[in-house]
Amino acid sequence: MRLLRVTGRRLLLALLLVAGFGEVTAADENPNPPLPSWKSYTNARFGFSIRYPADWRLGGPLPDGAGVTMTPPISHSQFALTGFLNLVEGASQDKRQTLDEFATTHHRIIGEYYGKKSITVVWQADRAVTLGGFPATQMSFSYRDETKREMIEQHIFSLGRNEGRGVRIKFPASSRAALLPVLAEVLKTYHAGRDQNAVSPFAPKDGDRAIGTVR
Repeated sequence: MRLLRVTGRRLLLALLLVAGFGEVTAADENPNPPLPSWKSYTNARFGFSIRYPADWRLGGPLPDGAGVTMTPPISHSQFALTGFLNLVEGASQDKRQTLDEFATTHHRIIGEYYGKKSITVVWQADRAVTLGGFPATQMSFSYRDETKREMIEQHIFSLGRNEGRGVRIKFPASSRAALLPVLAEVLKTYHAGRDQNAVSPFAPKDGDRAIGTVR
């Protein structure tokens, strides 16, 4: 399979559907099991799964079955899960993107995306975490939306040799105390599914054109 070019812009804008703030930690251990009333979501395409509170609203599947959005019972908040293929050329041993390269591209395109809206983004330092047992990067930033409401976003993503996983969290800064503890418990239930370093059954065949959207 030859390496296919996928623009970082398309990859991030798909994620855009979807720390000094008080951190959401992407932990793998779950010392406090979720309540029996919590619901389960499993992605049929990439195999990742998560438990979430019963009062969260599950949205429809994202294009190509790559993930889903969820809405906590707090206005203007959103929780999105995605899976994607690592098809971008980069500096890894397979000549595909590394996690650091993905993070650099993510930073740049977020700045461009909000810059076009004349919205200033205030970044916190990136954090090395894990997501479903894989090394991951957590990016946190804040901004004021069109109504001058202060918003916080945290993007957590892992990237293997062939596939990656992403979580996007968005919520009003005024809701952090109420929402962060719940988000932390939700993330403890996350499982990455299929091995991200294995050859993906969804990788394009030689000669195919990569779509590369992650939504």
